[in-house]
Amino acid sequence: MLKSCNPLLGPLVPVVKLLGAMLGKDYEIVLHDVSGEEPFIVAIENGEISGRDINSSMTDFGYFLMSSPEAEGVDHVANYPSETGTGKSLRSGVALIRDGDHKLIGFLCINCDMARGQVLKDLGGFLTELQPLSFRGLEYERISRINDTSAEEILEKVRHDLGKPLNYLNRSERAHCIEMLEGYGFFNLKGAVRLLARKMGKSRYTLYADLRAFHSRRK
Repeated sequence: MLKSCNPLLGPLVPVVKLLGAMLGKDYEIVLHDVSGEEPFIVAIENGEISGRDINSSMTDFGYFLMSSPEAEGVDHVANYPSETGTGKSLRSGVALIRDGDHKLIGFLCINCDMARGQVLKDLGGFLTELQPLSFRGLEYERISRINDTSAEEILEKVRHDLGKPLNYLNRSERAHCIEMLEGYGFFNLKGAVRLLARKMGKSRYTLYADLRAFHSRRK
């Protein structure tokens, strides 16, 4: 049964229940009444996080906020570190509730158990950690969904941009052509070098040499 509290705090009891249900079991929600001689907990949700219940006492930080001149102009404190009696690390926040005369009457506190979040943080770091490729001129693998029928379209676009048939390209133009094709992901396609060799009238070995030279210049 709820203790009789300051009438301005009563309407916040459903808010405590709502926050507890919406935020979930990792969040402890506590409403304190500090308007009388002795502060007390009006309502608490997910108290198993700190091991507290409605009969638990005020924290040292709570007493500080009640008595310190430094807290007179403070309306909330967010994302500060706290710790339970068992050593569990929490991320906490408190809203200081005042009446119409600016008298402090209550605290609405949120304490987040960071254990699950820390696991996700560590997992996220593991899942997003990258090791660059150590091959010369190759920093990453390009994975394309372009299908084989697009290879002809890419070659036609490059031919159009160059303004001449691919088998009429000189050495420098051929190097520029390879750079353009690389940008389109052409060489990720199955049989790309064989197709290009046929269009250029060059051997595959010549084109592989051109590709090696291109990647060497990129380094």
